[in-house]
Amino acid sequence: MHKQKGQSLVELTIVLTLIGGVSAIGMSAIDSVKRRVALNSATSELRATIAYVRTLAVTRDRNVAIRFRQDNTAWTWTVYEDGDGDGVRNDDIAKGKDRQVFPPRRFQYGPAGIGLPTIPVPDPLAGGQPLGTRSPVRFNTSMLCSFSRNGEVTNGSVVLSDGTLANIVRVHGTSGRIQVLRWNGNVWKTGV
Repeated sequence: MHKQKGQSLVELTIVLTLIGGVSAIGMSAIDSVKRRVALNSATSELRATIAYVRTLAVTRDRNVAIRFRQDNTAWTWTVYEDGDGDGVRNDDIAKGKDRQVFPPRRFQYGPAGIGLPTIPVPDPLAGGQPLGTRSPVRFNTSMLCSFSRNGEVTNGSVVLSDGTLANIVRVHGTSGRIQVLRWNGNVWKTGV
């Protein structure tokens, strides 16, 4: 009588189940990393854009602004230059007095972009009220991030999210300092 070598169907099923479980955990981890990378890339681009436009205002010795707009679900930003000496204004843009410096650029990084998380998150800039009750783009009462010729900027912030995690890019008036707040799922942390 020959002894059979090999695995039983039960053993094979257990091995395949374990491989499937490990693969699912791995895919979830990979998805989480991809989402974090997309959010950080979007944050880096926004920080760089704000810093660049501030430099543009100083070097051109002219008021310059980034205008954020939402069309359906997509957000865009466009850079405008003051044409009549009273700062970049929405009414002057509409009249053609403040001219477009760069064409509109769509702002989206895979699952991350300008927007609010779909889960309840406290707003660190509004005493912990829900973040979902505000506009993701807010510079005083408009969506214009304006820079003066001496580098001052309108106080304001832009919320970036992948639906779960969130970063807030905040700019501070006279100093023009750019600050990033990062929601890690539990608390806000100041990031670079």
